[in-house]
Amino acid sequence: RIVLTIAGAAGFLALVVGLFRFDPGPYQVDEETVWIGEVERGPMVRQVRGVGTLVPAEVRWVVSRSSGRIERIYILPGAMVDENSIIMELSNPELAQEAQNAELQMRGAEADYVSYKVDLQSRMLQQKSVVAQISADYQDAQLQSEIDTELFKDGLESKLKMKRSQLREQQFGTRLELEEQRLRFSEEAMDAQLSSKDSQRAQARARYNLYTEQMEGLTVRAGFTGVLQKQDVEVGQQVGTGRSLSQVADPNSLKAVIRVSEHQAKDILIGLNAVVDTRNGLVEGHVTRVDPNVESGTVAVDVELTGDLPKGARPDLTVEGVIEIEKLDDVIFVGRPIYASADKTASIYRFEADSQVAIRVPVAFGRSSVNDIEVIRGLKPGDRIILSD
Repeated sequence: RIVLTIAGAAGFLALVVGLFRFDPGPYQVDEETVWIGEVERGPMVRQVRGVGTLVPAEVRWVVSRSSGRIERIYILPGAMVDENSIIMELSNPELAQEAQNAELQMRGAEADYVSYKVDLQSRMLQQKSVVAQISADYQDAQLQSEIDTELFKDGLESKLKMKRSQLREQQFGTRLELEEQRLRFSEEAMDAQLSSKDSQRAQARARYNLYTEQMEGLTVRAGFTGVLQKQDVEVGQQVGTGRSLSQVADPNSLKAVIRVSEHQAKDILIGLNAVVDTRNGLVEGHVTRVDPNVESGTVAVDVELTGDLPKGARPDLTVEGVIEIEKLDDVIFVGRPIYASADKTASIYRFEADSQVAIRVPVAFGRSSVNDIEVIRGLKPGDRIILSD
C-alpha cells in the first residue's frame, strides 16, 4: 500500500509538471474556410452601400373637395387611372339643398337685375322724350322770335309781341338746358344703380358657382394619369373637406430611396453618382437629396434614376444602391476585414513571408469603401491577411 501510494503521488506530480511545461502547437484552420486578401497599392474608389426601395418620383394625393359620406368606391388600388377616372362617389343632402337654394337666389338676382335695368331704361326714354319735346318747342320759339323781330323792324309788328316771342324763346331755352342736365344726371345715376344691382347678381352667381363646385366635388376623380397606389377610406365613412382619399403615382417615373448608415452618410453629397441594383438589372443615377434626420441609425438618400428601368421595376421594390463618394489615385488598400472600421486600429492576422503561418498585428486603417479600406500603417503592399473572422 505504501509503495502504491508513493507511486500514485509521484505519477500525479509528474502529470502536473508536464502540464505546466506543455507547449501547445499553433491553432490550425482549413484555408478554404477563411477569406484571404492581399494588400495593394494604386487607385481605390470609395463607395457607400445601402438597401432601400423604389418609390414614385411624382405622387399626387386625391383629396375631398367637399364633405360627405362615401356611397360607392369604383376603383381599387393597383388599377390604372387617367384624369377623368371616377374613383368614388360621395353624398351630402345638406349640400344639395344649399346648392338648390343658391340657384334660386341667383335666378332671383338675375331677374331683379333685368327688371331694374328695364325700369331705368324706361325712365331714361321718358326723360329723352321730354328733352326732345322741349327742344322742338324751343326751336319753334326761336323761329317765331326771329319772325316777330323782322316784322317789328319793318313796322308790321308791335314791340310788345316781339318781346313776348323773345321771352318765350328764353323760357324754352332754359327748360331745355335743365332737362338736358337732368338727363345727364340720370344716365350717371343709372350706371351707379346698375352697378349696385350687378354686384348683388355677381355675389349670388359666385355663391351658386361655389356650391356647384362642391357638388361636383362629391364625384371624386383621379385628376392624374398613373396607378392608384393607396386608398385610406371605405364605403360608409364620413370624410371632411381636404381629407386625403387616394394616392395616384406615375409608374414610369421612379426613384430609389436608399438607407445608408449614419456614419457613412456624412460623406454623401448631392450630385454624386450611384448605381441601383433592382435584382433584374443595374440602373445608373445620381443623388438628389440627403435626409437631414436619422432614423434607426440610418439616413435616407434619394437617388434619381437616369438609366432605363428594367422589366419588373415597380414601386416598393427592394433594391440595393451603391453611391460613389470619391476616387483615390495612389493609396495602400486591402479588402475590408470583418472587424475593420474607418479611421480606427484593429488587430489583423498577417501571414509570415512564404509561409502558412499568420500572426496577429495591429493595423491602422483610414478611409473605407464598401469592399476595400485604406491602410495607414501596419501593412505593406504584397502582405496577405485574413479578412474573415
